[in-house]
Amino acid sequence: DDSNEDKLCRETVSNYCQEIRELGFRLEDLISESLGLEKSYIRKVLGDHQQGQHMAVNFYPPCPQPELTYGLPSHTDPNALTILLQDQLVAGLQVLNDGRWVAVNPHPGALVVNVGDQIQVRTYMSSKFV
Repeated sequence: DDSNEDKLCRETVSNYCQEIRELGFRLEDLISESLGLEKSYIRKVLGDHQQGQHMAVNFYPPCPQPELTYGLPSHTDPNALTILLQDQLVAGLQVLNDGRWVAVNPHPGALVVNVGDQIQVRTYMSSKFV
């Protein structure tokens, strides 16, 4: 039997996920238009938006010996978009810019949007064939 707190938490997370999902759709449309493509281009080429979306919540507690930690290896995001709400106390996100890894410092209330491999490939292909 769920407590009222459990129900409220589940409802809050569900609403947050839906809002971030809608933000992703709007961003895909804006990216398409900014590239001179039909507004719905990215949505159409990526197919059914019911598939391939996931929400992850990660918690990284403070480490008493941070010099012993090892984060993720360098990588690209294989999805279309990554929308990230960074922890204000635990930085660590870096982006590759002109061959150098640069820290992305958290800003209160800001979301970081990474364009993933799927959009990069699709928009590159569209520029070659449109």
